[in-house]
Amino acid sequence: MKAAAVRAANAPSDWRQAMLGCRRCPALVASRSRVVPGAGSIPAAVVFVGLAPGRLGGDRTGVPFSGDRSGNLLRSMIAQAGISSFFITNLVRCNPRDERGRNRDPTRAEIEHCRSHLAAELAMVAPSVIVCLGRVAWRELAGAGANFDPLKPTPLSVGGRLIYPMYHPAYVNRGACPPHVYAMQFRRLRRLLDRISKRRPALSGETGRRPRCGAGESASAD
Repeated sequence: MKAAAVRAANAPSDWRQAMLGCRRCPALVASRSRVVPGAGSIPAAVVFVGLAPGRLGGDRTGVPFSGDRSGNLLRSMIAQAGISSFFITNLVRCNPRDERGRNRDPTRAEIEHCRSHLAAELAMVAPSVIVCLGRVAWRELAGAGANFDPLKPTPLSVGGRLIYPMYHPAYVNRGACPPHVYAMQFRRLRRLLDRISKRRPALSGETGRRPRCGAGESASAD
């Protein structure tokens, strides 16, 4: 029992060290300022998965979704919804940049190289719900054929957990979705988490008139 307890206590440190020393992607090793592991409650009711650390956000602070507009919006929405047990991470843990030093989307190979790091975080945090922030995260975790519709979300059960679609906060910051609609999506998520905690069936989405946001969403770093 004592040995098992020591292993459990050391586990977060172990996976962080494995991530911090990662050099699987030469382009990301060259562009990143630091590796950015996930951060938050362990265990947690919900994990938010974005795309990659932003140049002005996680790449600078070392904490995903912090220090930039996307991080500020995401954390504000989580707080307003009253969600207290959460963990935040990304598909990849290094900031991808183009030849001009701007944020770019990670390649499929870069996402694949980081998949084991994400799997380790999810195993450690053991969430009931995984929220995919944006189309790319949704595609990677829910599958290419799954419909991405944050306005009328249908959670999917994958590996014993619910995968849930939401817009990336950068999409909202660009004006494609009104902040009050985004806030409503977080309140809906909170109700889902409450139902799960009470062992009641999860809703597939709210009925009624759908608020309008832009039809297309491009992927964005945190």
